[in-house]
Amino acid sequence: MLIAGGGPAGAALAMLLTRVGHQVTLIGRRRDYRAIEGISRRSLQALQGLGLARAAACAVGPLPRRVTWGGKARAPNAEWLLPRPAFDAALLADLREAGVTVLEARITGLESNGDQARLALADGRVLTAPWGVEARGRAAARRHFRDAAPWSTPAWILRGEAADATPASAALSLPGGGWAWWSRLEGQQYLQLALPEATLRRARRDPGAWLAAQPELAPLWGDAPIQHHYRRPSMLGRTRVREGRLWRLGDAAMAIDPLSGQGIFNALSSAHGLAPVLNSLLEGQPIAPLERFHQRRQDAQYWRFARAGRDFYRQAAYHESMTDAPAPYWAARCHWPDHQPLHQPEPWARVRVSRGPAIVGTCLVERELVVTPDQPLGIQAVAGVLLAPLVRAMQTGDREEAKALLIAAGPAAPAVIRWWAEHPGWPALPNLSSADVVVQSMAGSAGK
Repeated sequence: MLIAGGGPAGAALAMLLTRVGHQVTLIGRRRDYRAIEGISRRSLQALQGLGLARAAACAVGPLPRRVTWGGKARAPNAEWLLPRPAFDAALLADLREAGVTVLEARITGLESNGDQARLALADGRVLTAPWGVEARGRAAARRHFRDAAPWSTPAWILRGEAADATPASAALSLPGGGWAWWSRLEGQQYLQLALPEATLRRARRDPGAWLAAQPELAPLWGDAPIQHHYRRPSMLGRTRVREGRLWRLGDAAMAIDPLSGQGIFNALSSAHGLAPVLNSLLEGQPIAPLERFHQRRQDAQYWRFARAGRDFYRQAAYHESMTDAPAPYWAARCHWPDHQPLHQPEPWARVRVSRGPAIVGTCLVERELVVTPDQPLGIQAVAGVLLAPLVRAMQTGDREEAKALLIAAGPAAPAVIRWWAEHPGWPALPNLSSADVVVQSMAGSAGK
């Protein structure tokens, strides 16, 4: 297996495939510019779970995730800061230690050629394998993007030294349209801006003067000079997950709005979705249902991220509409991709049990799934407890069977009950008595 790209997506897939015995060659180069990225607790835990220990150790935190959006200041959770390219170098070191063949080289071509993936290097070498993975980011697949947003949001990046060495970050919406993410780490600070095109043109003529005149940003940046600034395309779109012998991964498959702050999480999630598909393929399963499952999974995530971004833009537009008409920047982003809610209602009458593909261990296996309007791909389990038997028992009114299933779930039962209670209109699960809790405890102890 050839993987083009040594970022989080490619590294995660390489680790997952190597763990189950596949031979993987990863080709990539470290980033040659300094940047800072923020990740969530889930992303940090995912890195640790993959065995990318050096990469995870680069994360600095937890820090409060300070957000001022639509006039409201809050700190909803925590984030960790990653210094790149140190993080990228650590990823490659982790891969080598795990037995992955890593080539640090410049790629000049990657294509599907008959029954092989063909990868060309700048030094003239050509590598081939039965399958290849494109994981070099959104720029590598931009000509294949479809269903892109009707507006463009180029990123403007500013870098400089920081007088204060204390790690910190903040995200904020800007009056008149646009948003910013600022971070400070190891004596450096980094500011990513998404601005209306006219504002961006004016700001780039004299970045220092423009920044000093911004009451929301100037206190964060301070008096330090801007050492470097550049504009970077920020394309949104999705692709087909496979063309011939090439699969697409991470931003090369689905590029989401950077406003979500979920770039690395999406990269790791993409790898966790593709790995069981490739494992199943290499074990001889037919390709069509595997590709169909992975495409549906990717598309569902793409539209969910798009609607989440739309709702953030709507919050900012609503805030400005309280005193004036919302800026064109916000108004243009309030209607894409559609007007469907981020989460679909899940009335009990539309909950059903059906068979479909599910990720089980390292492969895709057909299982009984609980399908709802909000989860059309189906849910197999919550906290490791199979949902289909519980839903079927409640649909037939067999509350004794439902209670027995909860008792058998042992220590996981409270998580299942909490998840069920998050669905208004679903019938209440049977109550568990103190005696039932004792049975649960005994069941949990017996299973250890």
